[in-house]
Amino acid sequence: MGKYEEAFSRLGERALARLEGPGGFLAVTETHLVLVDEAGVKKMELARIRRVGRGEGGSLLVQSEEEALAIPLRAFPLEELKAFLEGLKPHVARARKATQASRPLEPREAPKAPLWEEEAAPKPASVELAPEPQEAKETTPPARPRGGGNPLALPLKVLALLTLGYTVAFVALNPGADLWALLGVVLGGLGLALTEWSLATSWR
Repeated sequence: MGKYEEAFSRLGERALARLEGPGGFLAVTETHLVLVDEAGVKKMELARIRRVGRGEGGSLLVQSEEEALAIPLRAFPLEELKAFLEGLKPHVARARKATQASRPLEPREAPKAPLWEEEAAPKPASVELAPEPQEAKETTPPARPRGGGNPLALPLKVLALLTLGYTVAFVALNPGADLWALLGVVLGGLGLALTEWSLATSWR
């Protein structure tokens, strides 16, 4: 057992995978990636590992969100180191699942009622969908004042009465005239009087 592996054994952890080189020792435990070299013992949680990339000064960086673990290339055979890091992926996935399963589910808090609830505005009894169309105002001609009818109505009435009176007077004053002449005068006078009277009453 080399000195680096001996230093790891003193940690009391079981190695699921290991790689020993001339300048260091790498091990994968249940929860950590462990590097033992001349600088001492370094650990990184498997569940926090996000990527592995090339670093400065001939090293590989195993990176998490907060820190990085530098593995010197000269400490391990290159091909064996690459194979070891490739085999690291299933261990990282297992550790992440275990970490998520161990976290207790946080109960969702029920929405709290506000300390002061605003009073809801009263709903209208009915909703007016559209304004009712206003009835068109009928344009009616202004009513004529009473007693202010057609100015010709009264003269026509007087003329009708005069015509009727003239006809009666003509028949009374000429009783010996020809019967057909008297009958023509009576019919003509009555017709003319009725026509004048009808015009007078219809022009109110």
